[in-house]
Amino acid sequence: MTTIELEARKAMLVKEILTEINSEEMLDKLVGYLKRIKSQSTKAQATTAPCQYTRSEMQSLLLEREKDDRFYTHDQVKEEMKNFIASL
Repeated sequence: MTTIELEARKAMLVKEILTEINSEEMLDKLVGYLKRIKSQSTKAQATTAPCQYTRSEMQSLLLEREKDDRFYTHDQVKEEMKNFIASL
């Protein structure tokens, strides 16, 4: 969604609120819903981590991958990259 489309939808929502909300009770409910949605959105953004593994899960994954024949050390990867760049 582009910025213009987002702004248009927000304007339509505001227009609907201004024309359809005709009681203080409805307005209070709407404000409550908005606060709840904003709170949930803020909490979700604050608690979402890029990695969802616990420390013990990460350690067991690393141990499994060390046993795998596709495991490379940092030095091996650096050497492979040097060789790859040299071959270009």
